[in-house]
Amino acid sequence: MMSQMGQVDPRSQLLEVIRQVRRRWRIKLALRGAVGFLVAGLAAVLAVAYALELLKFSPSSIFWFRIATAFALTAAGAWFFARPLSRKVTDEQVALYLEEHEPTLDSTILSAMEVAENPGDWSPDLMRRLIENAIDRVHEIQEGQRIEREPLKRYLWIAGGVAAAALALFTFGPAFLRHGLSAIFVLSRSVEAAAPYRIAVTPGDATVPKGADQTINAALSGFDATEASILIRKTPSAAFERVPMIRTESGAYEGMLFDLAEHLDYVVEAAGVRSKVFKLHVVELPYAKTIDLEYRYPAYTGLESRTIEDGGDIAVLRGTDVGLTVTPTMPSTGGRVVLSEDESVPLTANADGTLSTRFTALKDGFYRVELEAPGGERVTASPQYTIDLLTDLVPTVKLSKPGRDTDATPVQEFFVEAKADDDFAVKNLQLVYSVNGGPEKSVRLFDGARPAPEVTAGHTFYLEELGVQAGDSVSYYAKATDNDAVAGAKSSTSDIYFLRIRPFDKNFKPATS
Repeated sequence: MMSQMGQVDPRSQLLEVIRQVRRRWRIKLALRGAVGFLVAGLAAVLAVAYALELLKFSPSSIFWFRIATAFALTAAGAWFFARPLSRKVTDEQVALYLEEHEPTLDSTILSAMEVAENPGDWSPDLMRRLIENAIDRVHEIQEGQRIEREPLKRYLWIAGGVAAAALALFTFGPAFLRHGLSAIFVLSRSVEAAAPYRIAVTPGDATVPKGADQTINAALSGFDATEASILIRKTPSAAFERVPMIRTESGAYEGMLFDLAEHLDYVVEAAGVRSKVFKLHVVELPYAKTIDLEYRYPAYTGLESRTIEDGGDIAVLRGTDVGLTVTPTMPSTGGRVVLSEDESVPLTANADGTLSTRFTALKDGFYRVELEAPGGERVTASPQYTIDLLTDLVPTVKLSKPGRDTDATPVQEFFVEAKADDDFAVKNLQLVYSVNGGPEKSVRLFDGARPAPEVTAGHTFYLEELGVQAGDSVSYYAKATDNDAVAGAKSSTSDIYFLRIRPFDKNFKPATS
């Protein structure tokens, strides 16, 4: 070892030991800073996510909180990393740090440092022995590695724990935490695209005829709400007025703005979330002021024609002939009624300024009115109305007499009564019976010459003609058919009952003793 000391300057060895201690000390500071930065960053992100949830992730709040988060993380990095690592530490301070954490050194390092800094005050042999002794003592304590070993392990465990807790919290915690993380740190998306709560509004910005009724539809994305409203204002400085919306079967919301007379702005709001501001431009174009409906029901129903003034939605039986008479807000030379994307019927102009057409209702769907504007273009002139086909119900039928299983002798007469009713008319009613489970036979109770909504008819079984004997049984039920000539006649049956054939009565009297 002495031969090695002769080849290497002892002071250089001592300084190298000091540099190693300083390097490990800085690593410890960096790990401690990482723990502080993780804790501070997690707290900042949680606070931002919670604030964004309160503000419903509005685009403006996302914009400002991105700036605030960047500032907070920069400040945390400066405080926990730049501030401690930028401190200048002299060799004497490192030596003092080493002596304080390793009392066994007994000021050996400090003495060697003092000798190394003032070589002229000491003899070369004494200076070399002091430095060599200090280096030997440092080797004995593994160059001071055990001083930082425990703190380094502790900070690594804490940093790993914080990272694991953050991962679990953002993975299994409330959804708004993940939304907040994405909104703040995915900078490639605009603030509008980063908002997880959105309301898709139809028609958005639109041009509508003066006097029109405009339907507003809203679909919620990323959240749900028990109610929604349309907020409207006629000037940018005016306060918003609230118009309630109703929830449809699909889960979206629908509202109606009636008799539009001037331009207005509108916004859809639900659960504190607002859409962007849209504009409705009101212009002088023809619009359906009123729509009168005439229903000519299928002949089989026996119903008279019906007229509905100022109607809209259509609810009729399949096969009903529907007439529309449109009164426009301004003169129009023609137009059409759109029944589907590939089906429409033309509107014919009448002398009184109205337009009319007819079509047969054969399926559920929607319809809207389109009118020709003065410039020749065709414009939508009504909301979209529904066409609902009502169901022609099956008839109901029951056996009113006797209405239960019963017994009879082979020569008895047995009366059965059946009742049937239908929402429009019963076409025929028959009694179906079978003896001992044999082939079914039917007896016509009502022939349908004049269909009626309610029918009551009966039949008497002459059991002797049926050739039944004691122990036999007769099963029977009633069957009714309606007169639906469009979708096809529908039938229904009553409950089935049984007639059991019993022996003749046997009378007994006491024998003479």
